[in-house]
Amino acid sequence: MYRSDRLGKFTIKNFRVFKKGFYQERSSGQQLLLLLGLSLMSFFIIGLLGTMLLSAITGITVEQLATISKMKTPHPQLGFFIRGMQLAQFLGLFLVPSWLAARLFSTQPSREYLKLSRPVHPGFWLIGITVLLFSLPLVQWLGELNRVVEFPPALADWMKQQENEANDTVKALLSLRTVKDLLLNIVFVAGLAAVGEELLFRGVLQRMFLRQFGQVWPAILLSAFLFSAMHMQFYGFLPRFVLGILLGAVYSYSGSLWTAILAHFFYDALLIVLVYFNPVLLQDEPVVGPQALMYSGLVSALLVTMHLHWMMRHASNDEHQENADGSASHNL
Repeated sequence: MYRSDRLGKFTIKNFRVFKKGFYQERSSGQQLLLLLGLSLMSFFIIGLLGTMLLSAITGITVEQLATISKMKTPHPQLGFFIRGMQLAQFLGLFLVPSWLAARLFSTQPSREYLKLSRPVHPGFWLIGITVLLFSLPLVQWLGELNRVVEFPPALADWMKQQENEANDTVKALLSLRTVKDLLLNIVFVAGLAAVGEELLFRGVLQRMFLRQFGQVWPAILLSAFLFSAMHMQFYGFLPRFVLGILLGAVYSYSGSLWTAILAHFFYDALLIVLVYFNPVLLQDEPVVGPQALMYSGLVSALLVTMHLHWMMRHASNDEHQENADGSASHNL
């Protein structure tokens, strides 16, 4: 099972199951199940240890965190606790599983497997960012359309409860009004989400689905669907699904995960800054009328389409061929 060197030390390389590329020949379905198991195990262990450590440091319990919206006076260590939980989530749910996938599913260097390299065209750095920023009105419009979808009362109540619980922690951070809190929110909310989510959903899952289907867009759509579903915010599913599609396209056509990470970061960071200077944006009600929102959404869609068309024209065909290589022989 394992062997030791002359000093009697054991390392991760001694275990065959952690050998580089050990599961490379497994089907995409088997790799997906293994990734799910690794993610759940990593998230549980790191999340549990992180929660225990943060509770010991701050004196805040998970039960108290679940009732944030009912707190008359926020706990002075609340921001520290939430950011610590975000760090634990980043490590357990995104970073560790993505690193393990890059190690176990390919003999390529991890940076190459995850495509942590420069884009095929230098213009993709800027175009990737502008695609996401220009999508803001479109995302807001789709969010309003999503909100008017009717569900059975019992299901709607449960969905709203899940969404409110997810929103409460973010709102608690964004409600903090110091410059220090603004900078910390940019790092912990925008930075960790951009790196972690892109590593897992684009760097690993989209690549895995591309290997399975052999075509770019089915892989983009499926990874975007999982990206939106993971957030458990049903009344924001449609706009987040579209964001996932745009990030998947930016990653695919640029040939670099860094472009998607940077675009994701700038999008979230802009929202954080806007909320900091305009706290009214934290309200659920739209700040502009429905007609203006629709027109701005349509213009936004046109601009995004033009930018994506530019990316498609300048994308490397060799990049897509390399991404799809071997997919026909690795089916579910």
